Amino acid sequence: EGKQYVEIDRWFPSSKTCHVCLNRVDNLTLDVRAWTCEHCGTHHDRDVNAAKNIRNEALRILALGTSASACEGDVSRPGKTSVLLDAIPVESGSQRCTT
Repeated sequence: EGKQYVEIDRWFPSSKTCHVCLNRVDNLTLDVRAWTCEHCGTHHDRDVNAAKNIRNEALRILALGTSASACEGDVSRPGKTSVLLDAIPVESGSQRCTT
């Protein structure tokens, strides 16, 4: 109800960017699960930090008005398999897109 699907770039550096000061580390291997920003000193859980950066990037895209609503037609790209139909639960009272 009132939701939008926003897709951010696959290579957006969500894990390597400090969500507080936006400083980005050059190298962050997958085995590093927590790190401290050298610029502002904030200690990050890798996954929580990435989630905050993904949310902020989606909000930035929405604010720029460059995203497409799933109600406005096909938002999938050619050659990309969509899993949205399997992922959308049927909720009581939810409004469905109408064409």
